[in-house]
Amino acid sequence: MLDAFGFKLPTEIIGAPGAARDLANISKRFGEKPLFVYPVQLADLAVTYLQMLKDAGVTVVAFEQAEPEPTIDYIDGAASDLKDQGIDVVIGFGGGSAMDLAKALAIALTQKEGIWMYANLSNRPPLPLEGAVLPVITVPTTSGTGSEVTPYAVLTKPDTQQKGTIQEPAIFPRVAIIDAELMTGMPSDLTASTGLDAFAHALEATINVSKQAPMSELFGKEAMKLVFANLKGAISQPNNMEYRQNMALAAALAGMAISHRGTTTAHAIAEPLGALTHIPHGLGVTISTVPVLRYTIEGAPEGLASLWREVCLGEKLESEGMEATAFVDALNALITEVGMNKTVETIIGKGKCQGLDERLIDSIMKFKFRPLKQHPVEFDAKSLRPIVRDIIWGSK
Repeated sequence: MLDAFGFKLPTEIIGAPGAARDLANISKRFGEKPLFVYPVQLADLAVTYLQMLKDAGVTVVAFEQAEPEPTIDYIDGAASDLKDQGIDVVIGFGGGSAMDLAKALAIALTQKEGIWMYANLSNRPPLPLEGAVLPVITVPTTSGTGSEVTPYAVLTKPDTQQKGTIQEPAIFPRVAIIDAELMTGMPSDLTASTGLDAFAHALEATINVSKQAPMSELFGKEAMKLVFANLKGAISQPNNMEYRQNMALAAALAGMAISHRGTTTAHAIAEPLGALTHIPHGLGVTISTVPVLRYTIEGAPEGLASLWREVCLGEKLESEGMEATAFVDALNALITEVGMNKTVETIIGKGKCQGLDERLIDSIMKFKFRPLKQHPVEFDAKSLRPIVRDIIWGSK
C-alpha cells in the first residue's frame, strides 16, 4: 500500500522536430533581454538561432561556453561580467553542461554569494535563495542528461577535485524545447553515451529506495524501453527522426524520473570519477552502471528481476536472481553493441590509473555518500572497492 506521494513538473515541454524555430516567441514570454548560453563546439549551429532571435527584434546577449564542464570560478566570473547587462531570462542551448551552466547563471546573476554555496552536498546543506532567480528556457541538442526538465545543475570545484549539484525547484526550466532536428549532428559515441546516461537516470530513479514516487517508476520504465528500442537505430541512422524523437522523449522521461526520486550508486561513483579524470559524465555513468548492478544482484535481486519482466518483457525464469542477471546481461549487451563497453584504463590510459581506486573511494565517501543510501544495496568503502576496481580495470 502506498503512503504519501507527490509529483510536480512546472516545465512546459514542447517536443517536435523544428520546434526550436519558435524560440524567439517563447523567449518573449519571459523577458526582453535573454542570455543565450551555448558551447563553443556548437557555435555554427547557435549562430542560426541567435540570428532568429535578432530578426524577431529580441536584444540577445550571446555567451559562448569555453569550458566543457564549467568550474565554479568560471561561473562566478561570468556572472560578474554579465550582472550589469539587464538580462531577464536565460536560454540554455546545447548538452547537459550548457543547460546546467544556464541554470547556474540564473542563480548567480541574482544571488549574493558564490555559486558553490548553493550546491546541495552530502556533507552540508545549501544556502537558501533570496528572492526570485531568472527564468530558464532549455533547448537540448543531445538526448541524455534530461537537464531540460530537472531542477539540477552540476558544478565542478577544481581545488578539491569535487562535483556538487544545485537542487533547487527555482531552476526548473519554464519551457523545454525538445527538437530532434537539433540532435541529428551528434557523433555516434555521443549518441551512445548520452543515451545510456538517460537509461541510467531512468534505472536509478526506478530502483531508488529513498521515497515513494510511483510516477518516477512509470516514467523510468518507459524511458528504459525507449532506449532499448531506439538507441541502436539512432546511431546507425542518425537522421531518422523517429529514432531521434524517441530518444529525446526517453531523456525527458528519465529527467522527470530523477527530478522526483534522484540517482543512486552509479552516479555517486561517476561524478567524482569525472572530477578526478575528466571523463565525460555520460561515459562515466555508462561504464559504472553494469559493475554496480553485478554487485547488487545477490543482495537485492527483486527490483532488477522486475525490470527483466516489465522492461525487457522477458520470460519468467526459475528465480529472481536469474531474472536480475538476465536484465543486467541485456543491458550489458546493449552497451557492448554500441561500443561503450570500456574501462577507465582504456579511456585515459594505463599509466594514469595508479592509486585511482583509493582516491575515488575516498572522494565518494567524503562528498557523495548520500546517493549510496538510496541504492537497494548500501555499499560502504570496503564493498565499493571491487566495484571501483572493475570500473577502472575491468573484471579479471
